[in-house]
Amino acid sequence: MLLRKWCGILLRIFTGCVIASACARPLPLTLAPPHVDTVVRRDSTAGVQIQLDSANKEVVLSVSGIRLAAAMAYGQAHAQTNIAFVWPFRGWARGYRIDVVDSAGGVLPRTALHHAGVVNLSRRQVAYPMAERLVAAAHETPSVMLPGSMGVPLEPDQHMVLYYMLVNPTAHAMDGVTLRITIAWTPDRADGPRDVFPLYLDANPAIGRYDLPPGVSTTTAEFSLPVGGRVRALGGHAHDYAVELRLEDAVTNRVLVRLTTKRDGDGHIISITTDRFVFTRNGLHLDANRRYRVVGVYDNPTCGPIPRGGMAFMVGPFAPDDVRRWPAIDPTDPLFQQDYADLMAPAADITQPHVIAGMVGMENTPGVSDDAHHRPQAAVAPSCSNAVK
Repeated sequence: MLLRKWCGILLRIFTGCVIASACARPLPLTLAPPHVDTVVRRDSTAGVQIQLDSANKEVVLSVSGIRLAAAMAYGQAHAQTNIAFVWPFRGWARGYRIDVVDSAGGVLPRTALHHAGVVNLSRRQVAYPMAERLVAAAHETPSVMLPGSMGVPLEPDQHMVLYYMLVNPTAHAMDGVTLRITIAWTPDRADGPRDVFPLYLDANPAIGRYDLPPGVSTTTAEFSLPVGGRVRALGGHAHDYAVELRLEDAVTNRVLVRLTTKRDGDGHIISITTDRFVFTRNGLHLDANRRYRVVGVYDNPTCGPIPRGGMAFMVGPFAPDDVRRWPAIDPTDPLFQQDYADLMAPAADITQPHVIAGMVGMENTPGVSDDAHHRPQAAVAPSCSNAVK
């Protein structure tokens, strides 16, 4: 049980990435965990429908027949639906958008989407022994698009899980709702885009969300990569009262990346900066087997701890030096087994780290503060903070 968030930091992260030369296609990395054909669904009458739109170069994933009960408030606890499916095409995913559509084909307001995403069970993350988080978004996530020179490679027969949670704050139930994930697609060809993969780095990877003590606090975690490579851009996600996220060289203590937050007068997150490494040729290089550190800094102005109020992670596109050294999934790894079990659970707890790690699009977009699900639920008592400016 560890992560969740390939979530739409991508629009600003990937826009303006430096274009790089093509590299060799990766070796097939597919490995089918046991019972991946299991379909777990709670409020849908169908599994995942997959359609290739060759004219528009898109792959459309849809789940139809969803019923939304009335008065489903966004901040309330809801069960997440998980549906397993098998990916059928060879090529590159280069972006995505997620829509919720009513029975008449009309796109519902963005507030109907709590979150949704796709997990690739057949490839692990480079930093952690968990399944790759391929697509994810929440209601504040814009459409995501990589530059034409980059794409995430996918192979036929890779096993996936589509997960989603929808809400309906209206007084009327909705029947026949469809969740639609449209993936920008480059089909297999010899001169295809450069392979990049999701990079996820967490300041507290063991649990994802963690308790925030009052005042200024720092949470750190070290990691190393089995294969070196270049980070083409880096963005982050944090909750209210976050001050900054840092990526450091744990050997020299040098700060490699510093992402700062913009907050309103109450400490609520408005936005987090991104780093596109515009002055670094081909991005930031991370060495294999070298120790690095992720740091999350918060300033909690309340007089008490905020249970599970903290989260601090970075995400971005990663181009490995040698994809043949990408670690294979180990189905016997306890962390992978727990991650897999959580993803296949009939009623997933949305606060678990595996749900949060895949969100590469849950960026705190400028002008949009953190939503009710992520906002720490604590009354702002008299300020007890030594504020970090």
